[in-house]
Amino acid sequence: MVPVAGKETTLQEDIPLTDNWHGDWFTSSPPAIVGQLTTYEETEEGFSFIIEVSNDELTPKSEDSSELIVSFKSLGGYAKKDGPVAVSEKKENGCVLTFQMGAEGIKVKESEECADPVLTVDFNHSFTPAETFVIDEHFLASIKEGKFTPDGYGIGTPIRTIINELGEPDGEIQRNEAFYHIYSNTGYGTAGGENTVGLLTVIRPEPLTPEDVKKLMGEPEQEGLNEMEGLYFYYYTIDDEYELYFDFLPEEKTLLRFHLRELKLM
Repeated sequence: MVPVAGKETTLQEDIPLTDNWHGDWFTSSPPAIVGQLTTYEETEEGFSFIIEVSNDELTPKSEDSSELIVSFKSLGGYAKKDGPVAVSEKKENGCVLTFQMGAEGIKVKESEECADPVLTVDFNHSFTPAETFVIDEHFLASIKEGKFTPDGYGIGTPIRTIINELGEPDGEIQRNEAFYHIYSNTGYGTAGGENTVGLLTVIRPEPLTPEDVKKLMGEPEQEGLNEMEGLYFYYYTIDDEYELYFDFLPEEKTLLRFHLRELKLM
């Protein structure tokens, strides 16, 4: 496209992917760099975050050392938003992260104070969202079987089975009582040292509204604000066997994620 004199042009790459920072974002670079960025408690002013990056390829601890290490780097904090850019509050060592929302995800840039000469990783990566999960005509039948799709892994599946068949996860998240192995848009959660899946979570569903979910599921048995996470939820029981939660961003009124787990008997 040839720019017209006197007129501004907007490139597709300049258009932010979304106005919502809230969610789970992932990065990977050959041969062994993996990382994830989790943003939460978002308001008009900013958001909280946890960022983790690791190099799973063993490297010498230093030039003069024969000791091999896996480099792992993490940081948590709060970032203030200014349009498509957010800047973290300065740490005691002067470390500051700048987050840039672009067309494909979030690009992170660390200040020089964040650098660790011992490690072979940094926070200078682009983080993208998982593939969108679309609820289809098989969803209602699948959740009665403790899974989200007819050919998906369900509650009760050994986590080792999933790892053996799918390989190492795209990311790993500790959330509330569960530790999740993330594959694409779905998290398989285990709790309390258990080795079988007890919870399923879709971390990037299509942006349904509460009314869309009501059309699919009917009126929720419970609904309200989850004050711990600042999300609005709908709650359903499935055949007195499973619990299904839908979490919505309260201001945008769009679906952020949903969870399925075995019904906890009182």
